[in-house]
Amino acid sequence: MGEIAVGTWVRLTGFEPDEEEVFRIVPDGQANPLENDIPISSPLADALRGAKAGDRVKFYPPAGEVDLRILEVGQL
Repeated sequence: MGEIAVGTWVRLTGFEPDEEEVFRIVPDGQANPLENDIPISSPLADALRGAKAGDRVKFYPPAGEVDLRILEVGQL
């Protein structure tokens, strides 16, 4: 699969030790945080945009730096 963009999902690790999470990158106005649907304009989507499976990405939420590892990317 290609790069992370709107209309893709991403499986990653890094927020919690030894835990994987899946996020769906959706257009603005279609976000649903309870379902891990994040808008393309969000800080997390911005940090992930263009990354591919196997990449490492730095994300800077208010609590500090997070090192994310992209495990898999797919189309919605």
